[in-house]
Amino acid sequence: MRVVDLSSHDVDDVVGLFADDGGYSCRVAGRPATRQDAVDALTARPPGTDPAAKTVLGAYDDAGVLVGLLDVIRGWPEADHAHVGLLQTAAGRHRQGLGRALHAALERRAERWPEVTTLRLAVVDANREVAEPFWRALGYAPTGGATPFAAGSVESPARVWTRPVTRRGTAGPGGVVGPSLGA
Repeated sequence: MRVVDLSSHDVDDVVGLFADDGGYSCRVAGRPATRQDAVDALTARPPGTDPAAKTVLGAYDDAGVLVGLLDVIRGWPEADHAHVGLLQTAAGRHRQGLGRALHAALERRAERWPEVTTLRLAVVDANREVAEPFWRALGYAPTGGATPFAAGSVESPARVWTRPVTRRGTAGPGGVVGPSLGA
C-alpha cells in the first residue's frame, strides 16, 4: 500500500472508492454517494480557509486501486487544530489496517505543522455506532461539543472529538513515549 496526496485529478478513483462505502453515504446523507460527493471530498473546505489548508491523502493498494481516503483541514476551526473531515476505507477492505495507516500518515504530516497541537473531528450521530469505536481506539475522546449536521435527507448532531498531536519523544495515547504512532 502506498499513501499519496490526492488532487482533483483523482476524482474517478474517489468515485470508485465511494461506490464501495459500506452504507456510509446512506447513513449520513440518506442516499448513495454521487460524483459530486467525490469532487467535494477533494475540493470542499470551510468558508474562509485557504485552499492550501486542505490535504487529502489516498491509500492505493498494490493493484493501483484507491482503497482509502483521509481529508484534513489544517488550522481549522482554530489555528492550532487540524480537522479530519472524512476518513473512509473501501468496505471490502475494512479491518485490514487501512484506516490506521491513513491516520498514521496524518500524524507524520502533523509533525511538520508546528502550530497544530490538536487533531479534531466530528462523528455524525447517524454513523456513531460504526465510527466511535475506531476513533476511540486511536486515542480520540468526545469533547462534549456538538455541531448541527445536514446532508441530503439526514439531519443529525455531529459530536466533536479530539486528541493531541503526538510528536516524536512526547507521550501519545496510553502514555507511550517514543516515535509517533505508525511512524
